Amino acid sequence: MPFIQYEPFTVTFEAESTIYQKEVRCQVNENDFNYTLNPSAIRSGTSGSYIDAVTGSEFRPYATTVGIYNDADELLVVGKLSTPYPIPPNTDMTFVIRWDS
Repeated sequence: MPFIQYEPFTVTFEAESTIYQKEVRCQVNENDFNYTLNPSAIRSGTSGSYIDAVTGSEFRPYATTVGIYNDADELLVVGKLSTPYPIPPNTDMTFVIRWDS
């Protein structure tokens, strides 16, 4: 195999772009979202009643995704949490969502 020798060269690049960061705080009140939307939690053959495992006081749902909607109920932004976060039954909590545009 022959040896290939490349000539040295220089590349320059100049650019500027402004990136804006948006931030929204989503307040979850203490008794909000204490149920699941998982279809496997619905009793088969019924019109939406939950199985016993998700109706007791020991059941704790987890948040995995947060969505931001506009006034017309159109989904604008979806935020995926890095790990599922338990929704506490008796404590308010706030999700802070940041994104670049």
